[in-house]
Amino acid sequence: MRKYYLYWGLAVFGIVGTAYGSYSIVYNNRHGKDMPIYGLVLLIFGILSLMAFLAWALSIYLSKQKKRKNSATPSPIENKEVEIEEKTVREEKEAAAVPKPEPERPKEEAKRTYTSRSERPYVSSSRPSFSTVYIKQVGYGPVLRIEGPRIIDMRSNTYYRIEDNFVMQDGCGVRYEIRGNQIKDAFGGYLFEVSGSNINKVFGGFYASISGNYITLYDLSEKYEMTDSLSKKQILVLTALLFGNR
Repeated sequence: MRKYYLYWGLAVFGIVGTAYGSYSIVYNNRHGKDMPIYGLVLLIFGILSLMAFLAWALSIYLSKQKKRKNSATPSPIENKEVEIEEKTVREEKEAAAVPKPEPERPKEEAKRTYTSRSERPYVSSSRPSFSTVYIKQVGYGPVLRIEGPRIIDMRSNTYYRIEDNFVMQDGCGVRYEIRGNQIKDAFGGYLFEVSGSNINKVFGGFYASISGNYITLYDLSEKYEMTDSLSKKQILVLTALLFGNR
C-alpha cells in the first residue's frame, strides 16, 4: 500500500510544485522583482517529480503488458502439468467408483508404479477421501489444488497440509499458524484475517472480497475462482499462499 502513496505523492507534488514555482517566477518577473529562489527550487523539484512519476507509470504499464503477453499462451510444460492433474482426478474418481475387495487392495497398490511425483494420486486406505477443489486465476488457469487438509501449489509443485491450527510444508515443517479468523507466518507476523465476505490485511486494512465462489483483489487486478466451497481454515491458507509475499 505504501508504494501507491509514494506513486500518487510524486504526481501531486510534481503538479503543485511546477504550478506554484511557475506562477511565482512569472509574477515576480512582471512586477520587476528578482527571481524567487524558492519558486525556482519548487519548479525544478516539481519537474523532476513529474518525470519520476511518468517513468514509474511507464515501467508499471510495460511490466503488466509483458506479464499478460507471457501468460496469454501457456507453455507446453504448463499444459502437460494440467493434463497430468486432470488425469489424476479421473483416475481417483474411477478408482472410487469401482469397489475392490480389501485383501486385494495392498497387492494391487504394490504393483502400481509412477513416473513422477505429480502423477501419484493422493490415496490412502487409512484416511477418508476428499473432493478435489481447484483455485483458478480467471483468464490464466488453476494455481492451487485442495484435497481436504492437503493443499498443492501447482505453480511450484509444493505440498502443504493443515494439522489442527498449523500449516505444514512437506520437507520444511511449520509454515503458517492459524489463530481464530487470522493466519500468521510461522517466522514472521500476522498476514490476513477473514471477516464476513472481506479478506483484510491484519495491519493494512481491506485487501480482497469473497463473493460466491470468487475472490477478487481490492483493485480488481486479479480474480480467482473456487470450484467448490471451502472452510474458513482452507480460505485462510489459500489467501496466504496467493497473497502472502506482497
